[in-house]
Amino acid sequence: MAVGPRASKEEFMQALGLNSHDPQHEQYYRAMRDEAILTYNHLNEDRSNLLDSVAADPSTKPPYFWHHIRPERQRWGILEIARNAGPLTRPLFARGAVYGPNWVAGWLLYSVFRSRDVRNNRNRRRGEERGKQPQPQSQTNSGVSGKKEYYDPVRNG
Repeated sequence: MAVGPRASKEEFMQALGLNSHDPQHEQYYRAMRDEAILTYNHLNEDRSNLLDSVAADPSTKPPYFWHHIRPERQRWGILEIARNAGPLTRPLFARGAVYGPNWVAGWLLYSVFRSRDVRNNRNRRRGEERGKQPQPQSQTNSGVSGKKEYYDPVRNG
């Protein structure tokens, strides 16, 4: 079962018959994502991959957005990922050859573009947090911190 480019990682992995909580399956996912990152990097190296209207704007600098890449270059990137898949990931990419160029490679490439998009809320929050000064912890009368702070991935992103 294919999933669309905006499906969650869990939906994507489930569509491939993988479990996002299984460390072995997570290794497969990371290997596939690493292969997609190579193509992402390649697409960001050359302005000729951009739509003419975007390429003509001198203020356009990498990293580029997915919707700024020419559709034929997006398709090339998807096919390139599947074509160059390593022995570990090749069977997983082969499952994606049933719809369009390759839905597995397409999801991964789109995912890489989105995760590096500065407009992505998670990335923006992380960037804002890096720029903030650390907040002092409240202290009791004895001068010792009153409450131990723990990392919470939901709140601390």
